[in-house]
Amino acid sequence: MKHKQLSHRILREIKEEVDKCIGCKKCMENCPMLNEYCTNPKELLNKTVEEGKIDSQVPYSCALCGYCTQVCPTKVDLQKSFLEIRKFIVEENNGIPKEINHKAVKFHQRNSFSKLFATAYEGKAKGNQKTIFFPGCSLTAYSPEIVMKVYEYLQRQIGDIGIIAKCCGNPTYTMGDLALFKKYYDSLQSDIDRMEISEVITACQNCFQTIKKHSPKVRVTSLWEVIAKIGIPQSTIEETQKIPVTFALHDPCPTRNEVQIHEAIRKILEDMELKIEELQFSKEKTLCCGSGAMIGVTNHGLATQQMKKRAEQAKSDYILTYCQECVWSMRRGGKKSIHILDLIFNKQIYERLDQEESSTLNKWMNRYRGRRKIDRLK
Repeated sequence: MKHKQLSHRILREIKEEVDKCIGCKKCMENCPMLNEYCTNPKELLNKTVEEGKIDSQVPYSCALCGYCTQVCPTKVDLQKSFLEIRKFIVEENNGIPKEINHKAVKFHQRNSFSKLFATAYEGKAKGNQKTIFFPGCSLTAYSPEIVMKVYEYLQRQIGDIGIIAKCCGNPTYTMGDLALFKKYYDSLQSDIDRMEISEVITACQNCFQTIKKHSPKVRVTSLWEVIAKIGIPQSTIEETQKIPVTFALHDPCPTRNEVQIHEAIRKILEDMELKIEELQFSKEKTLCCGSGAMIGVTNHGLATQQMKKRAEQAKSDYILTYCQECVWSMRRGGKKSIHILDLIFNKQIYERLDQEESSTLNKWMNRYRGRRKIDRLK
């Protein structure tokens, strides 16, 4: 346990949240971090303000999922507080502290922006009103074949578009390293500017939020909104309506406040004629899968605990979601889990309705193959 001294600015911001807190503990009902480190968030924050320091493991155990603010009657923003503490610690420490496990994040980010795994194809459209598909890291790591099938489907349905295989930098941002994040995101922004992109279609919820925030001049659209509008192949509906099981639907936490995405996903599922179990905590009150803000790396035990808890909240043995990282989390939590794109573009999944285990090496090989597939379009 290592305590970090905090600045007057950070302590002042925490004090503002303390003053709003009425101690009702509603945030603690579904927060693994708060239950691990305190009996009342008001006590935790008061102690931090009084002592002027905090155990560095505390902010790096917060999933930054926003559930606490969603259920708080006075809108205490612990997500903002713990992210600001992360940023301050990194700035003061000239990097992420050694006591915080982060090597896997550093490795992931360095390689995600390297020429070995990153590439961009702007398509054949002319002018400065170009659209690109941005699949994100996890989906490509799972299946570059699905990524390309989605891209080809979008090409057929909405016209010529481009595709970028690169990370949005969210892992670095949530770790609190703003300087390194700026370096990484500038690389993505350079692609956006060079290709004169006006719209980005994202398959990843973290990418949706990150690009929306850091590229305000670009229109960011969720893939689910697009598919809900253009429809899914009739051949897919003929297959999905035969599926006998009921899927529990897990909403990813990064887009908990994006109502249009919740509605689009449910329209797609309705069109597919699937049997769906709505979890008690869903849509804007959904819970983190256990992988949020890199806690799977920084506090693996706590993350695993949350994965199991979330998976067990489903009555069904089958969990369906629209975030690949969430799929992996729900499988680690003990349930069979698939991505909604599996049902549309991966007919082999129908035999078991569960993704297969994949090693870290295989995931990186998939990303390499994904880059090669995109390069062949040029």
